Amino acid sequence: MFNYISFLASQAYAMAPSGGEGGQQGSPMMTFIMMGGFILILYIFLLRPQKKQQQERQKMLDSIQKGDRIQTSGGLMGTVTASDPRELTVRIAPEVRVKIARTAIVAVQRSGGETPANSNKDSGENS
Repeated sequence: MFNYISFLASQAYAMAPSGGEGGQQGSPMMTFIMMGGFILILYIFLLRPQKKQQQERQKMLDSIQKGDRIQTSGGLMGTVTASDPRELTVRIAPEVRVKIARTAIVAVQRSGGETPANSNKDSGENS
């Protein structure tokens, strides 16, 4: 039995790549650096823009006021007549009002005629 185990160990040792031949292992430090670089790239290109987009959307939802025109994710368009922290009352036709969750809003047009995105970006260009 001992001879068999010794034989298997010597075979495994003989099959292991040596330092001089192809198949060298990289250092563990290089592996950590590569993983760190991958995580950094993931953060810069995916997570950071997504977080910024979520903040802009939340700001848009929080700034909805009475009189603003909105569009929902279902395509419903109307004018805000009342607002609560979680839902809005929207007039979609004369004498027709519906309650809509704030999270269903995809676009807002201010009562002055400009969208929130245009009011932030173009504030100094038309002067």
